[in-house]
Amino acid sequence: MKPPRSFTTAIDINATPDEVWRALTDAGELVRWFPLQARVTPGAGGKMFWGWDSHWAWESDIDVWEPGKRLRLLENRPAFDASGKPMSGPRQQLAMEFTLEPREGGTTIRIVHSGFGKGASWDDELDSVSAGWQFEFRSLRHYLERHQGRDRHYASIQRVTSLGMSDVWARLLSREAFEIVDGEIALDAHLAIASATGERITGSVAWHNPERDLFVRVADLSDGLFRLSTWRGGGATGLQIWMVTYDPRHAPRVDRFGQQVEPLVNRLFPQKQLPASAASV
Repeated sequence: MKPPRSFTTAIDINATPDEVWRALTDAGELVRWFPLQARVTPGAGGKMFWGWDSHWAWESDIDVWEPGKRLRLLENRPAFDASGKPMSGPRQQLAMEFTLEPREGGTTIRIVHSGFGKGASWDDELDSVSAGWQFEFRSLRHYLERHQGRDRHYASIQRVTSLGMSDVWARLLSREAFEIVDGEIALDAHLAIASATGERITGSVAWHNPERDLFVRVADLSDGLFRLSTWRGGGATGLQIWMVTYDPRHAPRVDRFGQQVEPLVNRLFPQKQLPASAASV
């Protein structure tokens, strides 16, 4: 029998190991870059909860707790569907092991996420998790290097559709949703996007994973972010649209964006609607 599968990635961050550790293990810091809700009972034998409103939510057991160096979390669950709900099927023991290594000028953070089973459901799970961590580590770097200590204000709209991922991206990057009107999708390149709501989003590309993620640093949100993402699960495609600012002066704009984009998404992706959310955390 083949052993459970794993994924690993790493990123360099211009922050100390202690700063990265706090962002990874303190509930108040976690919600500034990663989940929307977090609870932490620190120490080996403790618990860590991550939640995204009514979508993904799970609690992990803390297996290893070495401040500034190593964190290992364990969870036992089935694969998730595209809306973030557990599916029927075999449960797997998954492990997330984070290691922090000091380097000149900062820290290298690495994750090994292991324990993924076999079958179509776990294929989708591994693919989604692999894509997700590549963005989330960049979100962590964006927060620590540019906004450390500031609260995040966000608008998040999610949907599930029967369309394939190529069709979803064709609709997202169109005149009916978010049309690229200047620049190109290339790392660090200038990009200007015209939303069908009338919003113009300008900035630079911080990350692009074709048909998975587009992450733009938005200059006139005081270096906020705009993200389009998709994933597969349970035979369907999930999609999410984010806008984030760490500057309270731009919070009304972010709220308006969430309110205006929701009917746009309803029109383009009417099936299996999930609720939108907008809040400060």
